[in-house]
Amino acid sequence: MQESGNKSRRSYFNHPLVVESLRCLPAALKYPHPADFQRYVINHVPQNSLKGRKRIAGYLRQRFSDGRSMNVPLAAAVAQFGDSRISREILYFELLRVYPLFAEIATHWLAELPEEGGSRESLKQFLAARIPGRSTEKVAKDSLTTMKQCGKVSRPRTAWYRALWSPPPLEVFLYVLAALYPEPAVVPVESFLNHSLRRAMLWPVDCIEELLQQAARSGHVSKIARLDQYYQFTLAGSGTERLQKLLPDLGRQPRQAPLFDLEPEVKR
Repeated sequence: MQESGNKSRRSYFNHPLVVESLRCLPAALKYPHPADFQRYVINHVPQNSLKGRKRIAGYLRQRFSDGRSMNVPLAAAVAQFGDSRISREILYFELLRVYPLFAEIATHWLAELPEEGGSRESLKQFLAARIPGRSTEKVAKDSLTTMKQCGKVSRPRTAWYRALWSPPPLEVFLYVLAALYPEPAVVPVESFLNHSLRRAMLWPVDCIEELLQQAARSGHVSKIARLDQYYQFTLAGSGTERLQKLLPDLGRQPRQAPLFDLEPEVKR
């Protein structure tokens, strides 16, 4: 269950806090209770203002907890991989799951940009019908800042952006598989290719086959089958078991249920 008030906050998106998230999230391994984590952040972020530190701590608590526990798998990933492309892509994935509006921007604006890119003004127009009466400038600015810091857009010129489609590091792919499929499952490849979050992450269709082969070699996929019209893969165990294989620190943590509901699947 989400904390009271989170649902309305998550219908909006602001305050990227990418750097602060990468700096503070590993502490959730030691302080998995949201109140304890919030106190840690207040005492450790470098801002001089106590009011500013409390505000950052509140945002991180709301963003990465369900009210009972912090997102420990995310914390373990950031602790293991540090400030790297791997951590930033995993953080981006979790932000997509937390904020439906951010996921909608990534799926239906960013992933739909032509090769030459698009303007900030086009994003503001995209947002105008979705957040009437609220600041499209603020949401556009903070969304683009987050996407740039997480390696999803480039800015070849002022107020102009291009989507950066690229295969993810294997570790990111394995994390996402564990999060999207928490139970042992046989997954049709087409279903995964059509998943809205695959598009929001800007993963090209033609990279998935090789990633599945790598996942099989890593022990996260037990079987890949292609027969006539069937093309599917079988996951090796539960999402918790696969995450513990990827993130050894999780084996020393209490089990945690998935924090956030998934977005519905859509086709490109």
